[in-house]
Amino acid sequence: MKGRTRSVFIGAILITLSILFLEGLRFIAGANFTTHGVMARWGFVAITLILARVTQNSKGGIALAILGFITGFIYASTSSTTAAWMLLSMMYALLLWVSWRMSIDRSLLVKLFIYCILALLAGSVSTAIGQIESRFSEEEFYAVLQALEMAFIWGILALSNQLWHHWSGKKPLTIKKVKLAPFGIGLALLIIGGTYFVVKAYQHSFYPSTAPGYEGISSESPYICGEIIDPQLESYSGEEIFNQILELVEANPNKESPEFGMLALGYKESDWAIRFRDSLLEEARQGRFTLPNNSVKFSQYEAALRAYYYPRVMEAFQELFSQSENQEIREWFESINQRTQTVEWVDWMYALAYNKKPQGPYENQEIGAGLLAILETEKLADSKLSADNRTYLAENPRGWNARFRNTDDAAVYQPEWINNALFQSLYTGELNIDNLALSFKWLSLLAIPDGAPLRYNHIGSAVLGDTGYQIAGLLEDKTALWVAGRSVDYLFSKGGYLRARPGVESPVVFNGSSPGWGSCLLYGDSGLPNQVGPLAPDKVVLRDGWEEDSVYMLINLRFTGWHRYKATNTVTLLYQGGALVNEISEAEPSRWLPTGRRLFRDKRIPRENLNGLLIERTGLSAVLQNLTGIGSSWAQDPPYYAMVERFETSPEVDISYTKLKDWHGWEHDRIVYFNHDGPIIVVDETKGIKDQQAAISWHVIGRHLGDDHRIQLTGGMSPAEMLLITNKSDKARLNISHHARENEDLEVQYLTEKSGQLSLVTVFLIDDWVGAEAFITRETGGPILEIVKGDRSFKQPLEFDL
Repeated sequence: MKGRTRSVFIGAILITLSILFLEGLRFIAGANFTTHGVMARWGFVAITLILARVTQNSKGGIALAILGFITGFIYASTSSTTAAWMLLSMMYALLLWVSWRMSIDRSLLVKLFIYCILALLAGSVSTAIGQIESRFSEEEFYAVLQALEMAFIWGILALSNQLWHHWSGKKPLTIKKVKLAPFGIGLALLIIGGTYFVVKAYQHSFYPSTAPGYEGISSESPYICGEIIDPQLESYSGEEIFNQILELVEANPNKESPEFGMLALGYKESDWAIRFRDSLLEEARQGRFTLPNNSVKFSQYEAALRAYYYPRVMEAFQELFSQSENQEIREWFESINQRTQTVEWVDWMYALAYNKKPQGPYENQEIGAGLLAILETEKLADSKLSADNRTYLAENPRGWNARFRNTDDAAVYQPEWINNALFQSLYTGELNIDNLALSFKWLSLLAIPDGAPLRYNHIGSAVLGDTGYQIAGLLEDKTALWVAGRSVDYLFSKGGYLRARPGVESPVVFNGSSPGWGSCLLYGDSGLPNQVGPLAPDKVVLRDGWEEDSVYMLINLRFTGWHRYKATNTVTLLYQGGALVNEISEAEPSRWLPTGRRLFRDKRIPRENLNGLLIERTGLSAVLQNLTGIGSSWAQDPPYYAMVERFETSPEVDISYTKLKDWHGWEHDRIVYFNHDGPIIVVDETKGIKDQQAAISWHVIGRHLGDDHRIQLTGGMSPAEMLLITNKSDKARLNISHHARENEDLEVQYLTEKSGQLSLVTVFLIDDWVGAEAFITRETGGPILEIVKGDRSFKQPLEFDL
C-alpha cells in the first residue's frame, strides 16, 4: 500500500475508533442519539485530526493559531453554533500540534505529563468558555464533570494523532527539540491569568448590579397589591392556634431537643422538660455539631436552636439540671463554637463564590451569624473565641438591620432566615420594625389560600403556621395570626406536624383577621448573604380571594442568588384546592456528589421541568452538550429577570404582562388574564431565530381526553380543564406525554418547527366553564378570544394578533 493511501486508510480507522469512544461516553451519560448529532461529532473528530495531521511544521502551528483567531472573532460576533464547532476544532488541533511538538525526543514519563497537562487545559478552557457564556447556570459539580470528559475526549484525539504519525509509515520531520522551561512558564502565566478571569466571572454570575424597576415599587414598599372586596372570613383565636401548634409539634415523629424544649415551655409541664434535658445531654455526649461538617453546614442552624431553648428551659425549670450537667452542656456549646469558627474545605468553595476570605460560620440563610449571636447572647460561647465571634458579627451586620428577606429563591429558606434574624436582634438589641414586618408580609403575600405549604426549588416547603404565629407575637399582627391559623388548619386536615419555632412559647391574646389584599406584584432583596444587591423583580401572585377553594397562580420572575433556579417568566403553580399546574421538582439525588450537593434542586432543576419558554442550546454550550451528553439539549441560562410591562388589578380581572428579553435572540411575552368570574387565560407570544427549536412547556396534574387540545385537570378541588389554542399558521406541533413519576403528571410541549416564532393561548376552565369551546375572532379593535358554553359566552380582547 502506498504511503499516502496507507496514511488515509489509517486516519479513517482512527477517526472511526475515536467516534466510537465518543459515542460510548455519551451512552454512559445516558444521552439520546440523533443522526444529526452523530454527523456533527464525526465532522468535529475528522476535522480536528486532519488539521493536526496536515500542520506538523512550525508554519502549520502559526496557521492554526491564525485560523483559530479568525474563527474566534466570527464566533464572538455571531454566536453561531457552526462557528463554535470550528473554534473548538481549531483549539483542540492547536493543542494536538503543541503536544506532538513538545513530546519529540522525550521520555515516556515526560510525554505522559505533557499530555495530561494539555488534556486538562483542553477540558477546562472549553468548559470555562461555555460556563462564562451561560453565566455559570449549570450545577458546579456537573461543570467539573463536563471538563473532565472534554479532557478525556482530547486525550482520545491525542492518542489517535500520535498513532497516525507512528503508523503512517512516513519518515518523521526533523525538528529541533523544544525547550520545556519557556513553554512551562508561558503555560503557567496563561493558566493563572485565565483562572483569575474565570473566577471573577463566576463571582459576578449570581446577580446583576442593576435590576429593572417598576413604577410604585420602592424599598419602603416593595409590592403592589389589589384589594379583595368584603374579605372578612372566619376569625382565629390566638389561644386556640397556640394550643394547636403545640399539638402539631407533639405530633412530630422526629422530635428532638428543640421540640421537647418548646413543648416544655408551652405546656409548662415537667415531663417535657425532663425529655428535653435527657435529649440535650445525649446530644452533648455524642458530640453532635462538633465534628467536621464536610459539605453540609446546615447543622449550625440546628445547634442554634439548642442554644436558644437551653437557657429558657433551664430558667423555667430551675432544678432540672444538676451543676455537673450544666457544666457538661456548656462545654459542649463551647466545642460547637470551636467547630463553627473552624475553616473547612467547603468554606474555601463559598469564599471563592462570595469573594471573601474563608470563614467557618455558614453564610447561607445567615445561619452562622445566627448561631454566633445566640451563643454570645446566652453566654454559651467559648471565652477564647468570644472576641472572634463578636468581630465576625460586627463585620457582618445582617438580619432585619440589613434586609427583609433571604436572597435564595426557595420559599423554605425564609422561615429559617427569620429565626436567624431573630437571634441577631437578640444579640444587638436592635430591631428594624419595618423589615421585621416585611419579612413575613412577603411570605403572606405568597400564601396559598387554603393554607397549603408553599414549595418551589426545594424538596422542603414554607409552612406559615408557626412563623406567622411568631411574627404575630412580635408585632401584634392580626393578619399574620390569621395566616398562621389557616396554615394550622391545613396541617391538621392533612395529618401534618411542625418543628420547634423560637418565640412561640406563650399564647397571644387577640384574634386574627383575614387579609384584604388580592393579586400582588412583589419585588425583593437580591444579592448574596454577604452582598446586598438591588431591589429586583421576584414574583407575581394572582388570586381571587382567601377562601379555601379560591384560585391562585404564582409566576416567577427571576434566576438569581446562590440557591437559584431557571424560573424566569415561568408559572410556578396554578392552584385551586390542589395543584392544577406545578413544576417537576423531584428526582433521585445524585449519590456520587457530596452530601450537600446531592439534592435535586437549585440549578440542577432543568428549565424543561418548569412552565415557560424553552429554546434550543446554541453556541459552544450546544457543542459541549453534543460531545459529552451531559445536560439537556434545551438552553439552561434564562435572563436574570423578566421585565414587568404591566400589572393591573380590578374587581373583574387582574392582568400580568411580563417579558423575557434577549435570550440568545429570543423574546417571550406572557400575558395572564386572571378573570375573577371567568376562565384564566395565558397568552404566550415568542419571536426568535429561524432554524432554532423552541417550545412552550406546561406540567399539569391531569388526563389527556383524546382531543389533542383539551386536558382534564384532576389535582384541584373543583372540575377543571386546560384548553390549548394554537395558531394554525405556526409551523409547530403539540406533544403530550406522561412524566415518569406519575400517570397523571402530564408534560405538554408546543414546539416550533424552527420557524422563529410561536404563539399559544392556554385557557384554564374551572367549575361551570368546564367543557366550553374557545376560538379567536378578529374585529376592528383587534383579536378577541371568545369562550362559549351553552348560552353563556365570555370575550377577552387580546394584546397580540396571533
